[in-house]
Amino acid sequence: MDPMRQPLKRKITAILAADIAEYTRITAEDEDETLSRLGAYRQVFDDLVARGGGRVFNSAGDSVMCEFPSAVEATRCAIDIQESFRTRNLSYPAHRQMHFRIGISIGDVVERDGDLLGDVVNIAARLQALAEPGSICISRSVQEAVANKTSVPSLDMGNREVKNLPYPVHVFKIDVKRPAAEPAGRSRTTGQASTAPRPVALWVLAGIVVAASGAGLLWTKLSKSPVVDEAPTPGIASPGPGESGTVTETPGLAQVPSDRPSSSGTDGLKPSPATLAERYQSARRLEGRGDIEAARRDYAAILRLGTEVIDPALRLASLMRAQEGRAAALDASAELAGGHGRMVALIHALHVDGANRLRRLEEIAAADPDFAPVHYLIAAELSGPRSGARTLAEKRLERAALERFLAASREGALERFVIDPATRAAWLERARERQGLLEGLFAEGRDRLSMAFTPTSSGWVGTIALPEPAVTIEYRFGESGSFRSTGLMQIIEPRTGRPMPKPSIEFPHRRDAMDIALRYTDAAGVASPVTTIGFEPATALQRGMKDTLKGIASSWAVFGTGQNSDRLYLTALISYRCAIDKVEIGFDGQAPGTVFPLLTCDPGQPFGVPAGARNFLGVAPSVASVAVRLTFVGGEVSEVVTFARPPRR
Repeated sequence: MDPMRQPLKRKITAILAADIAEYTRITAEDEDETLSRLGAYRQVFDDLVARGGGRVFNSAGDSVMCEFPSAVEATRCAIDIQESFRTRNLSYPAHRQMHFRIGISIGDVVERDGDLLGDVVNIAARLQALAEPGSICISRSVQEAVANKTSVPSLDMGNREVKNLPYPVHVFKIDVKRPAAEPAGRSRTTGQASTAPRPVALWVLAGIVVAASGAGLLWTKLSKSPVVDEAPTPGIASPGPGESGTVTETPGLAQVPSDRPSSSGTDGLKPSPATLAERYQSARRLEGRGDIEAARRDYAAILRLGTEVIDPALRLASLMRAQEGRAAALDASAELAGGHGRMVALIHALHVDGANRLRRLEEIAAADPDFAPVHYLIAAELSGPRSGARTLAEKRLERAALERFLAASREGALERFVIDPATRAAWLERARERQGLLEGLFAEGRDRLSMAFTPTSSGWVGTIALPEPAVTIEYRFGESGSFRSTGLMQIIEPRTGRPMPKPSIEFPHRRDAMDIALRYTDAAGVASPVTTIGFEPATALQRGMKDTLKGIASSWAVFGTGQNSDRLYLTALISYRCAIDKVEIGFDGQAPGTVFPLLTCDPGQPFGVPAGARNFLGVAPSVASVAVRLTFVGGEVSEVVTFARPPRR
């Protein structure tokens, strides 16, 4: 049979449409960070959809279309998505927060090649466009299906005209951002808006962040910015012919002040300089007045004396490269083979480009760790401008090099290597400034990874926050056994150019505490130190459920309707009972005093509710309102939240 003539498959399904509000603006402000965060958010989004029994059937950038077998599952999943990302957004300023808008409809669709077509798909998209950032809009058919089956109330928005549909759509709004509680004495209906402030959750469930980026070294005295990153690499101050103050920048070289040292004699030159300092000053004067060949000859002569001072080597390296280019400078420096070995090696290293320069400098430091200036040059190389972000491993190496350099200075070992006091002072100032910035970075913990735990009905989700881009993440339960990869996502991390590692792990509910060991591989292929995070199930469960309860305080109690109008449902409190020590209820303005008994918490199945367990309290027809107060495990007492009984129809 011709595939084009095959009968179309029809079915009834719930459609969830979602996109990110103001995505274009957020991307324009910082494209790389936005794309990276979108990838992490989409992974969480897709996981929640899969756990809710749904599937993503269409996706384009920040827009997603999903189908679910029932309106109840679609709505519950939407609530979980909004609550999850509301908490994640606490880590970002308001203008950088990413909020989903979600629309849900249910009806007949046509399935073709895995895609779904029909009016219900269009209606879900239109409902999504009507939703405010962080909220959910549902159709009347969905509202009727989920009534009394979700813990978040809805608001009737009436009939709305929508684009490309000939008839209005009856819209209901589920706003998970609504205030969590009102002070005692103020009533609330389940469909009434409020302006009371919502408590900020203290337990941030997840964050992908990438908290620390690459850094450049603030070597120049003019740059006093506290920013750790993207500063220029210093160069040698090399006055050209007739330009005593001109400075040229040579990558990897430390800047030597171009101010002319004082000396006596005609034009500052001594006819017969006697000391090493005088010979160096004479060469500087020659360089300053444009006699480059004579200056080069004098710098080389100083090196051939076997001196330990680095100043003439840095000057000579800069002049050779500026005049002859890198290749010729390498050949010319070989002429100094009869001079001091490490000075020749240093000149060679400073003429090499890229990663080889750092390797050469490190070889010199390994062979002669007491050669103090090389540690400064290594630090300068590690923080100089280079393609890609600086990794934390490089920052640790830079900090170690600075520590060795400053320690040598404190021990008086620097003076014999640097003849010019102004150069020594400038190097020390810049090294201390950079060391302070790096120490602040590490002291604030921005170099550490962290993990947040979210309880679910099936177990735990541990979400990992990395301090920098990574290409792999590995974990291990306990102190023994092999590390396992979290896996890779189908998203390219723009800062590494490789698939982004999955930033979460899942494991079943458990009663006993355990340690989770984590490590990752950075963008340069260097393995991070192992970080061990303690997981205490009872504490994490209580903290997570308590913060969830604070966030849904408006749903602690719901009056039944119709044949259940004599009941007050406390489903949310039963579901999150592991965080509650006591539930007290008051009627018609009385202070809460009646205790509602809760089931015992089972840490192995915290969300499990035995069959036949009551999730409601009977209330007399005359009761107009109830007040609820919680005492959490640990003794914290909530505010009193009052719920008004809806008028009977």
